[in-house]
Amino acid sequence: MHDATREAVEERTRHWLEANYLSAVANLHDPQHGVYDAAGRPRNLTRYAFQEVQRKLKIFRWLDRLTFSNFIDIGSGFDQYPNLVRARYGVPAYFSDFAHSMNLPYGGAEHGKLDHAITLNIARLPFADDTFDVVLSSEVLEHLVRPVDAIAELLRVARKCLIMTSLEALSASAWQRVLSHLRVDVRQPHVERNFFLLHELEAIFARDWRHENLFYDADLPASGFASAGAQEEAYRSLRDVDAFAAALSRAVTVTDHRPGAMGILIVKAKPDTEVRPPFPDDHALARWLIEQTARAQQVGYRLVEQIRKGTAPFAEPDRPIAAQLLSLVRCPDCRERVEGAGSGVRCTACGTVFAGEYGVPILYPTREPSAPAAEEECLQRLCGGDAGRRRIVRRVRRRLRRNERPPGGVRQLLWRLLG
Repeated sequence: MHDATREAVEERTRHWLEANYLSAVANLHDPQHGVYDAAGRPRNLTRYAFQEVQRKLKIFRWLDRLTFSNFIDIGSGFDQYPNLVRARYGVPAYFSDFAHSMNLPYGGAEHGKLDHAITLNIARLPFADDTFDVVLSSEVLEHLVRPVDAIAELLRVARKCLIMTSLEALSASAWQRVLSHLRVDVRQPHVERNFFLLHELEAIFARDWRHENLFYDADLPASGFASAGAQEEAYRSLRDVDAFAAALSRAVTVTDHRPGAMGILIVKAKPDTEVRPPFPDDHALARWLIEQTARAQQVGYRLVEQIRKGTAPFAEPDRPIAAQLLSLVRCPDCRERVEGAGSGVRCTACGTVFAGEYGVPILYPTREPSAPAAEEECLQRLCGGDAGRRRIVRRVRRRLRRNERPPGGVRQLLWRLLG
């Protein structure tokens, strides 16, 4: 019998993420296969690599409109947003992920994770309210077992602004949403399992939310419906930084959800947060992101080579949690302050001890509130006393709790037919 409980799904996902991350690091050998050459010019550009930078451009267009003093990427995975934020805005920026291997400070301080990474579960974030001015969670929403509760947690710890992206989570219609749900094989770890309509997301985030698409097909270098060969030729033809930056600037011109638009970027600014007007020209930002992405590729290849030769710098495994990081984190069970305990931390209120490794605290919750209490906390944080929004959000939340039920006969039959 397939175990669909939250704990079982999360455990399978964690192991899958760990294995894939370690495999990717182990197989990153030949710089000749990289997207950028030694001078930072694109040479093996693909649709995926283009859209990876395009997503960053979408996000940083919003970050440029904010003033903030710290930042966290929750579900940072392979991405380097905290390093980019630190370089561009000069503020403390933190990595965090469910998969512990992704948080480890390989290569020491150069890679930005040393004393700036936390292993956590988004369902119960180990931070006090309003800990971070800006919270980013990119390409995470679609994978979560309890996505509505996670959004409430993300908003809880964001003092000024929450930014989220998802290529898969927005459905064009209720019928498409049903079909998407039926097709998803929830037995697979890290599968895209959550689908929303715009009015449901508006009920979750309230009417003052802002949103735009992630990609608009007509403005990409090649349509996603073109042949594989035509797409490859179009992207590989962008062989200098200015041409790449110009294509990126064109690709973010259309921001609404018209036919041909894909995905969603969500911006929820808290009350009294100043959001400045957008800059009229994206070319300089696009060029900077290309240069930073090329640099990150070079640093990554250099680190892998050092690891293979045994010359890579590593933090000591029993490194204590840094004082600045310790001041930010809280017990994920009771949300009270923690203190250092060897290489880990201890809650000063409930006494629970959490392990740490290489200076990274591992703050998975060990218990959770009762189901009624969790639902009420979620609804209160998202909707307050708005009865209409509460009805919609409660319905969405309970519909998506299907993620914790064994799949029914209709879905299993569809999987066999599609398989």
